[in-house]
Amino acid sequence: MNSSNSVPDGFTPIFMVEPFTTMIGPIYSKPDGAHLFRLGFRVAQEHLNIERVVHGGMLSTVADQAIGVNVAHANNQTNDVLTMHLSVDFISPAVLGDWVEASVSLSKVSGRVRFGNCELRVGDRLVLKASAIFAARVHKGR
Repeated sequence: MNSSNSVPDGFTPIFMVEPFTTMIGPIYSKPDGAHLFRLGFRVAQEHLNIERVVHGGMLSTVADQAIGVNVAHANNQTNDVLTMHLSVDFISPAVLGDWVEASVSLSKVSGRVRFGNCELRVGDRLVLKASAIFAARVHKGR
């Protein structure tokens, strides 16, 4: 267990602020190449379930957020996107003090329906795999 409260170099508080992610955070983001972002968080007491591992809802939320931020901002776009489907596989637990980091790959980033995948890791250890489908919201006059 890493009891450090430090955040790895290059990560800053997430640029997308909304009430729910503020409540469960802090969540951090870092540019990751061609218009992609990595997300991460340091596991705190509030993220744990009764078994003393990170609650599956927290892990799922971070995966959903990571894919959503990336499909919304891919190719220099800034779109509002809504989750249509999220599929999650829990592989191994994360515990108090761990730095959990999300990396994303995108399958389709234009049009109304968009697709992406995410892996959450603690170091080299895979914690979760997820795939998601998002709908881009259409705004009149944009």
